[in-house]
Amino acid sequence: MKLSIVSRLSLLYAVLLGITVVVVIVASSIALVVDLDSFSRSIVVAKHEEARVLVDQYRADGTSLKTAAPQIAGALSSIGLSVAVFDSHGNFLGGDKSIRPRLLSRMVSARFHQTAGASSNTTGRFAPGPFFFPPPFGSPPPPSSRGTFFFRSNGAAGPVPLPEPSNVAVVDGGYIAFQPSTPLLLVALIPYWRVVIVVAIVAMVISWLVGRFFAHQALRPINDLTESLNALAGGDFTQRRFIAPGGDEIGTLTAAYNDAAASVAQAMNERRETEERMRQFVADAGHELRTPLTVIGGYIDVLRRGAVAEPTIARQILGTMSLEKEHMRNLIDRLMRLARLDAETPPRVETIDLAELLRSQCDAARRLDETREIDYSVDGTDGVVGDRTELGEALWNVVENALKYAPDAPIHLRAVKTNGHTTITVRDEGPGMTESERLHAFERFYRGDQRGELTGSGLGLAIAKRAVERAGGSIDLESAPARGTTVTIRL
Repeated sequence: MKLSIVSRLSLLYAVLLGITVVVVIVASSIALVVDLDSFSRSIVVAKHEEARVLVDQYRADGTSLKTAAPQIAGALSSIGLSVAVFDSHGNFLGGDKSIRPRLLSRMVSARFHQTAGASSNTTGRFAPGPFFFPPPFGSPPPPSSRGTFFFRSNGAAGPVPLPEPSNVAVVDGGYIAFQPSTPLLLVALIPYWRVVIVVAIVAMVISWLVGRFFAHQALRPINDLTESLNALAGGDFTQRRFIAPGGDEIGTLTAAYNDAAASVAQAMNERRETEERMRQFVADAGHELRTPLTVIGGYIDVLRRGAVAEPTIARQILGTMSLEKEHMRNLIDRLMRLARLDAETPPRVETIDLAELLRSQCDAARRLDETREIDYSVDGTDGVVGDRTELGEALWNVVENALKYAPDAPIHLRAVKTNGHTTITVRDEGPGMTESERLHAFERFYRGDQRGELTGSGLGLAIAKRAVERAGGSIDLESAPARGTTVTIRL
């Protein structure tokens, strides 16, 4: 079974602590062994003088070293320390037979050569290498030489005193060897190991529990994010924001999730709004198209029932059908424009001459109403960046709206640059709009409550708004009854 991240992290903490404890135990054990070995050597060195005293006592009592060897070995032995007694030729006399220091043979050899050299009156040139020798047989070493032995090299003028080995004591008539028990030192560490291992096991268990708690706390944001992602996968697009301390990987992950969740929530809201607008759009378009189709279909039935035989009635019917046809064609054209503006195709960006754009709009408006006062002005700006066709269509829909709903009223177009932005205003001096009409003016298919018999689709300002938004600008409308209407486009 695969463990969770919390369990794996907890196990990792415990394992790391266990490794650390093992390293500490090994290092401390080595240090203790070294200290105990040094302590044992100090004890052995202290035993050297005790060994000489015992040998002197037995010699004073008339007991030879060979006879007293077992008693001397027994008196010097202790827990963790073995003793062996050898004569001057290196022969075992008593004690622990397993003890035979490697240095003993060299010391015996050196003693032999020293004696031979003294009897032949040589100059001290013996075999090459260092030689160790005690005082001559049968005479106690002088007080000044106890604890030392002598070194002679080729051509040396005389003996040079050096410290004797720690594991071999030079006594009158022979040697006493000491050997600390290394296994006993290791046995002495068993209580220490037992305590340390118990403490290590307890520490690892505590480390597991504490590590599990902190790992669970550290990974809680990830668990929350997982639950939220599962909710997103299940269709719940409600935005959930999580707050985590910044500066670490979890904080970065949380921030990335918040941004992604916000983007998804916004996209889903936009999708719902788009779907709602589309449903409303289809319903309104169907309603607007149904009216002229119903009228045309009704008049066709009238003509079929014999009205075509009446020239006057037939002309009236055909005229009405032609008007409804134009109305339907105009509606379809506007719907296609809206569909084009709603498409993802980016606009064709170019530099637009505002003076030329406003002049063309005024000329087109004057051709529709030659008697009306229509003027334009440009102040502080020469051009603007955008799609010439889309901005021209947006501006024309605003002007056409003024021509239609503000009859005989002057219309003023103006472009000005303020604070780095270009502002285009279309102001008429017509009857204005109510507050309710102003609030809904940019909604698709909205035509107001008091438009009488004026024809229209209610899409002009909606098209203008969408075109301006595609250019990265905004459009506002200010109006009040009897105070005219002003449409402001900011780019």
